[in-house]
Amino acid sequence: MRGPVLSVLRSAGTADSELSIPDTPFATPANVTLRDGRALGFDDVGDPTGVPVIYLHGFGSSRLIRHPDDSIAARLGLRLLAVDRPGIGASTRLAGRSLLDWPADLAEFADILGLERFAVLGWSGGGPYALASAWALRERISVCGVISGPAPLAGVRQADYLYPFHRAAATAAGTSPWMIRLAMWRWARAQRRDPERHLDEAVEQMIQADRIAVDDPPVRALMLANVAELYRQGASGVYDEALIMARRWGFPLHEVATPVRLWHGDADPTVPVAMGRFVAGRVPGCRATFYPGEGHHILFDRWEEILTDLVR
Repeated sequence: MRGPVLSVLRSAGTADSELSIPDTPFATPANVTLRDGRALGFDDVGDPTGVPVIYLHGFGSSRLIRHPDDSIAARLGLRLLAVDRPGIGASTRLAGRSLLDWPADLAEFADILGLERFAVLGWSGGGPYALASAWALRERISVCGVISGPAPLAGVRQADYLYPFHRAAATAAGTSPWMIRLAMWRWARAQRRDPERHLDEAVEQMIQADRIAVDDPPVRALMLANVAELYRQGASGVYDEALIMARRWGFPLHEVATPVRLWHGDADPTVPVAMGRFVAGRVPGCRATFYPGEGHHILFDRWEEILTDLVR
């Protein structure tokens, strides 16, 4: 089986290098250049003189997937900096990166922008990056927010919050990472071939609370524009993200000394609420809010409430 799989992956690589994605009305990020020459792309919205909040997008998304109304941040006196991670959107890929490579990029990003202290806010797959940053940069991060974020998939004893496919992904990430690359290539192919159909099929599988959120026209427009940004550099960045999600985080949650706020829908079918409860129970002093009957996309319905709670 290995031979055919490698052949498929070589074909996937060729397709990525030849891919031409049209621009979108959303795809006009600013960028900074890091010391090693890599670029980090970001949107700088809200109040330019406000309290800085660095927003970390979820897995399978880019800086675009946040609440579509940036005036909310402005009204609250917040400068929202939504950053693409390496290999996603306008940020240069860093091959072989780990979760703990991110805090160094974040610190350099903040240095370039002249930010001494700032808050971080991660949604879904951005949650581990927010927590890793809070652990590594405790002197600079005022508060860490996690919305619908996962718990570790690997390296936790008696992790009863894991679904069978979580365990399979963690195993594959350690022994057969090519399986994850193949899965991500197939997912990317379907998504890029017909973004609207792919989104519609995903929405059909959602619980009602998430369907209502994602079917809102401005949110739907962001979701469709995200496909172009997500694969702007091909699918390798998404593969990197999947490996990181499935591997050990590299730091203990009980050593996160930065204040942490957490918000999670207790009907979330994507990241089960048991994951949120696990993180809340392991991070010292974590203040958690669990919303009855709500799903994975609470950032759209609860955005103003979350931003207010984050910095109060």
